[in-house]
Amino acid sequence: MITEPKPKKVTYFSCWPLRTKLFVLSLAAFHMLACTKEGTISLNNTNDQLGAEIADSITVQAATYQLDPLPANGQGVMLVGKMSDEVTGDLTVSSYFRIGNAEISSVSLPSDARLDSVSFALPYQGYYYGDTTAMQSLTLHRVTEDIELITESNAWEEDERPVFASGSTLFTNSSFNYDAAPLGSVSFYPKPTSKDTVFIKLADSFGQDLWEKIQNKTSQVTSSEEFLQYMKGFVLRPTNEASVLTAFPVDSILLNVYYSYTNTTDGKKVQENIQMKVTDNTYQFNEVQVDRSRSIISQLAADTEGELPASETNQQVVLQGLTGLVTKIQFPYLYEFVNRNDVIINKAELIVETPANSQVLYAAPTALNIMLANAYGVPTSLLTASYETTTQTAYLINDLSGGVGNGRYTFNLTEYVSNYRGADEDKKSALYLTIPTSDLLVKADRLLIGSADGRPMIKLRILYTKY
Repeated sequence: MITEPKPKKVTYFSCWPLRTKLFVLSLAAFHMLACTKEGTISLNNTNDQLGAEIADSITVQAATYQLDPLPANGQGVMLVGKMSDEVTGDLTVSSYFRIGNAEISSVSLPSDARLDSVSFALPYQGYYYGDTTAMQSLTLHRVTEDIELITESNAWEEDERPVFASGSTLFTNSSFNYDAAPLGSVSFYPKPTSKDTVFIKLADSFGQDLWEKIQNKTSQVTSSEEFLQYMKGFVLRPTNEASVLTAFPVDSILLNVYYSYTNTTDGKKVQENIQMKVTDNTYQFNEVQVDRSRSIISQLAADTEGELPASETNQQVVLQGLTGLVTKIQFPYLYEFVNRNDVIINKAELIVETPANSQVLYAAPTALNIMLANAYGVPTSLLTASYETTTQTAYLINDLSGGVGNGRYTFNLTEYVSNYRGADEDKKSALYLTIPTSDLLVKADRLLIGSADGRPMIKLRILYTKY
């Protein structure tokens, strides 16, 4: 918020001729009748003070914008589940990953070792989104196709690579063939903030086949290349309608091979296990499937780049991580305003508000970033703090005056707006409002920006000096 300065008396040069003084006083009187002054501002290195005014009716053009599918591999977070949301639609997230064989070559098994069981251990990462009071069901399947990266040169055309992407990749719409019959399944009540672990026991036939190869030290398990042909990967999929996404850290996932043998010294049974890890998370990615047919943005395709103007959604706009939804913002008349000869920009703020009664189940993000898009709609950079190099982050602040009010995010756009001065006009470039780019590829947080007075609750407020 901009605090209204305490009004002060305007001082004029005493050396001016009387006729000039009268002219200036007449202009001041006319100006006071024609405009509403919000306060005064003192210019540095001078004792003179000029009237400062606030413009908060600059036209803001907003739309819900769908980016191309996002790069999804190597993020270090396995995200699985479903969520059903009348705002953004139905979302299904599955996770693909590969297991390494480094632990097998160093294992020395006793001659009487016997297999007990094989299972996956999935410790919680801490993030979740949705309803954790409902039971979540997952199935694990064996991938039957080589998981191969899309090379960087084929992933993006020249000048089309977004700011959050780098190197060869897999996308949120990538998928690979897998065996329809699950290797194992599990149903549980998510406890994502605990230190618990979700275990999935695998089929005996799979475990026995793997165990025999480990016992016999076959090249299928000792050679890295042959192991990837034998065990191409796995996919973890949600199977019920529980509206929750749960995250697991990729570097903590374990494929445990439990076995036992008899200790020759005391005759007691000894239980051991071989722990196999994800040794290359480059090949782990989260596949995203979206059905918006029952949502307020049903007219916006989920698999191709496009936009839906606020006028088509009752002046409401949406953004969401993981799915590539951002809020597109443009100021069609800002260039003309900033380039007026009688205006000096002192400060500019972008204020974004959420509706007072946002759904608790899908809480508003705690913070937002802004990406700067070029004329082709590609987000090429991040908005930095004005006249600094660090990325600018706006944190959610709730207005609790008189009860629960609107949430508010505020960005400092002083440098951005000032750069319009004398610049070449480009009406195609835009701002993309998004969850922080550090979370964009691994979190499904969404925000509904409501409407008031027939327009989205997005306001550009400019404090300027008119002379």
